Amino acid sequence: MRRGHSPRGQGLVEAAVVILLFMVMGLGVLTFGHAFMAVNMITHAARDGARLAATWPTRGGCNKLDNNNTAALQQKVKDEISTVVGGTFSVDVRNNPFQAGGTPCAPSTTPTVVVTVTGCVPYLFPILPNNLGTNCNGQRGFTVNRAAEFHDESF
Repeated sequence: MRRGHSPRGQGLVEAAVVILLFMVMGLGVLTFGHAFMAVNMITHAARDGARLAATWPTRGGCNKLDNNNTAALQQKVKDEISTVVGGTFSVDVRNNPFQAGGTPCAPSTTPTVVVTVTGCVPYLFPILPNNLGTNCNGQRGFTVNRAAEFHDESF
């Protein structure tokens, strides 16, 4: 007479598969939520920087803003981002347009101030394999590029 297989270990295997599936789903939800929050905070930091740059007192010739005379503003934006996200970010501040043709320092349109934040946000839980995702200073993550534009109040 043949002996049948015993189902004694089946429940344990099923429980392990279900627990593993829920852990992966839970960590994925946490990672997505963290990524969404990080992108939202970077967007807000760029907007706050543009609002501050619109009234920035230290300017070059023709009321020009650039990365040379806005180091404190750039640091302020980076500090705001670093409270939430640990990553490497660059902040670019510029006028748009710099200067219109014809009369020097007389813009043909209403000038604006543009603040662009670019950087890499590391994943909270790097679940995906190593070949997926970009490299953020030795960690896997995703690239963020956000810009905000305000009317320049100095003109």
